[in-house]
Amino acid sequence: MEKEYIGIGMYSTNDDLERAWQDLFLITGKLSPGLRLPIHFLNSIEENDIVSSQTRISHICGLPLVSQFQNKLIPICTPHFDLEGLEGPNYFSYFMVSKKSQIKSLSESKGLVAAISSYDSQSGCNVFRSEIEVTKKLGVFDNFYKKIVTTGSHKNSIQKIINNEVDIACIDAISYKNIKRAEPEIGDELRIIGRSIISPAPPLVTHKDSPLCSSRSLIRVLNSALNLLDKESKDVLRIKRFSFVSFDTYKSLIKKV
Repeated sequence: MEKEYIGIGMYSTNDDLERAWQDLFLITGKLSPGLRLPIHFLNSIEENDIVSSQTRISHICGLPLVSQFQNKLIPICTPHFDLEGLEGPNYFSYFMVSKKSQIKSLSESKGLVAAISSYDSQSGCNVFRSEIEVTKKLGVFDNFYKKIVTTGSHKNSIQKIINNEVDIACIDAISYKNIKRAEPEIGDELRIIGRSIISPAPPLVTHKDSPLCSSRSLIRVLNSALNLLDKESKDVLRIKRFSFVSFDTYKSLIKKV
């Protein structure tokens, strides 16, 4: 029998986070063996891993769910993160520059160099584009900057700001909280000049044609497992609870391109 996995790569950016996510799912599996949760984990958001039949649950960005995987994956639940200024199963991004930068607003960043994590990232690109094109009506995103650098991750985008390789980046607020918790000194190098629109947070997904379990069952047991985590894991994850967010809700992300 092939090994089956849970993909936890969305926010497992360090060892503490990886352990905390694993503990959460291991406790969930012990509380409800009937869910048949895998006991092996992949710290990955690579497409081949996400769509693999061996990966029964994955934590992914909502934008590729509806733009790339709409015929393969379905959402089963979404975390409510404990972050100041945030309510419900949602998240947002910060527009960030170097602390030494003279940039005080997005409009002042015109003609400079911007970093995005990837073009299919809601938090690292799509809300950035939306802010330029829709909210601020500053023009076409791809033409607004002299150069747009794709970094592959929020942490890489932050490092490029610190290294003065880019002038501005759009950073997932949850990722930034996680990175700053592990490396507090990073906060001394950066300045937040704005905040994006709020979007539905990255969901846990399963295969559309062979779902591992029902949303209701998983949500109930995950919420119980959150209460049983040790204090360190609770502090690392900062998740209040899980709830269901529909596929149609995530479809709204496409309209914000």
